[in-house]
Amino acid sequence: MAFAQTRRYLRDMGLVTLFYIASVFVAGVVSKRMEPGALRILVALIPLPSIAWMAYAEMRRLRRRDELRQRVEVEAMTIAFAVSFCVIVMLTFLDLFGALKTSLPVAGLIMAVCWLAAQIWVRLRYRYWA
Repeated sequence: MAFAQTRRYLRDMGLVTLFYIASVFVAGVVSKRMEPGALRILVALIPLPSIAWMAYAEMRRLRRRDELRQRVEVEAMTIAFAVSFCVIVMLTFLDLFGALKTSLPVAGLIMAVCWLAAQIWVRLRYRYWA
């Protein structure tokens, strides 16, 4: 059962994930070899289409799920967004006032941790592990 789910997930999200990883790698390598300026900013935007494709693929994958799975995912995303937004805003103010130095990559990590915690929380609540 778990292998079938993994295979289905890889079919739905594998190519888009590889494209995203490759685009981030290319943008990172190319932008480090360029002088600061407008062209470097454009190069930094290379991953943007893959991020949009990933969001579309995830929504398409979610729409094919049953109602309970959709409810679990939407509830987890809502909780994760609300909590991560509050934490990131708090860290931004702490950085602004000089109380705690933070950087932008921390925001991505906070969002990922909040999403994972919200998934666990909601799945425990609904006793849903499929």
